[in-house]
Amino acid sequence: MSSDTFVAYFGLKFEVNADEIEAIELRSDPRVATARRAGLKYYFGNFAGLQENNLMFVGAQLGILGPENSRFIDIELGQLQQLIDKTKTALVDAGFEGTPSLHLQWQPDI
Repeated sequence: MSSDTFVAYFGLKFEVNADEIEAIELRSDPRVATARRAGLKYYFGNFAGLQENNLMFVGAQLGILGPENSRFIDIELGQLQQLIDKTKTALVDAGFEGTPSLHLQWQPDI
């Protein structure tokens, strides 16, 4: 049994089609393989509850909050800036396109 979670990421967000899910789960999706080679984190899930809204985040995981995860996140401002700079560089060096952002996303238990 799982529970609701709150995902905090800095990086890129991708909408995932149903035909891409198996490759992500098997870690054969090109974005997953590239992220892993670059030392970046990724997180995948359905964020809409009963309807499909599959998203994948690639970049720096700031935290996963919820009853079965962390209760809080503490990041000192200087450390956060270093993490942002390092993540932006790693995304570019790995060949990812797009502007990294702070992503805060609720994931209901489905």
